[in-house]
Amino acid sequence: MIFQAAAQNVTYAYKNINSYSAFLQKTSEENALVLNKKIQKTYREFISEKNTELIKRLNEKGFLFDTIAYPYLNSIFNHILEKNSLDKNRFHFFIDRTSSVNAYSYEDGTVVCNLGLLGLMENESQLAMVFCHELGHVLLKHVNTGLVRQLEKYNSPEFLAQLKHIEKQRYNTKKQLENLLVNDVFDRRKHSRSQENAADSLGMVLFSNSSYGARTVSRIFNFLDSAENKTTSCSIHAFFEQEKISIDENWLKSEKKMSFGAAEKKEITDSLKTHPDCAKRKIAMESFFRKKPKPGIDFLVGNKQKLALVKKTALFDEAEYSKDIDNLGLYLYQLIQNNSVFPLNAYIKTATYNTMLSLGKHSKAHTLHEVVNSQYVSSYENDQYAVLLKLLDNISLENLNEITHTYYQNNKLLITNSKN
Repeated sequence: MIFQAAAQNVTYAYKNINSYSAFLQKTSEENALVLNKKIQKTYREFISEKNTELIKRLNEKGFLFDTIAYPYLNSIFNHILEKNSLDKNRFHFFIDRTSSVNAYSYEDGTVVCNLGLLGLMENESQLAMVFCHELGHVLLKHVNTGLVRQLEKYNSPEFLAQLKHIEKQRYNTKKQLENLLVNDVFDRRKHSRSQENAADSLGMVLFSNSSYGARTVSRIFNFLDSAENKTTSCSIHAFFEQEKISIDENWLKSEKKMSFGAAEKKEITDSLKTHPDCAKRKIAMESFFRKKPKPGIDFLVGNKQKLALVKKTALFDEAEYSKDIDNLGLYLYQLIQNNSVFPLNAYIKTATYNTMLSLGKHSKAHTLHEVVNSQYVSSYENDQYAVLLKLLDNISLENLNEITHTYYQNNKLLITNSKN
């Protein structure tokens, strides 16, 4: 029972939260004081909102501070800082519990790695390159520069004049405002592509100062390209076949357009996945290391076995996070995928059964929409998460209860009485 064994070592409390909060306020003020006075107030408001949300997530189990994954990844991060003579007091490293394949950074020097990214990493060298990329964003002040650019634009005489002109129009006011904002979005994307390439470039320089070798690091871009959809080890059909549960094909069809989940909240971050063409970035990285070869080791802090343990921890905890935020649809999907890797795990069997029971209770109370995404957009034809969501959207309470009962009968020797 991998997660049960590790649960005693899992904590979501950040012991340095008070000093970190003070650091954020100090850094925010330092950054604000060098700006044009016309935008200082608005800048402080933006950053204050970001800081408040970040502290809130730290207080609400949004990040992982365990005894396995956190010290391991933090040691790799600190190695990069040390080898590049960067002041450790100016940087912080966190592990975000979300399952999306990503890493990101804030203007204050905080670098964050999502649990979802860990499952695709083959060695420490690749993790180190990801961290170097994010440090590149921080050192080049990309988040701050982008925010300041937008604030200056919105306060510029030209932009205000355009708004004033549109407001005076009697017709097509909404359309003109939309066009103005669309042009602004394209402008930001152009700058974002440029920043990603710059962060890659500086990141490779930072990486070259480390003890790690560059032999496999360009494969990171393969992972990013393949990670646009939920990782699937087991299809929904295969899961029910394994469990000897019959399902009606009509449950998997949807006459209405599938549009699941609320739009993600925009954050003031620079993200690994805000990427231009990954193929081009891969070529650029391979070219860099051909010209400037970087020999070294793939593992420094640990080894393949240690990384495997960290990846197992990530696999279980990212699922637990879905449960913690009451996203039971995603939680069930992740349990189904974890079950294909650990088919006789009592913890997974028990959690799956209890989640089915919970979904049944919500269905009976007409509150299923509160725990299952109802706004999920997928461009991937064979997206198995979308398949599961269609099933949950179409299935009757009676049929859901039948599935739950059959699942229990098939796995009762592994299912414990503890509540999920």
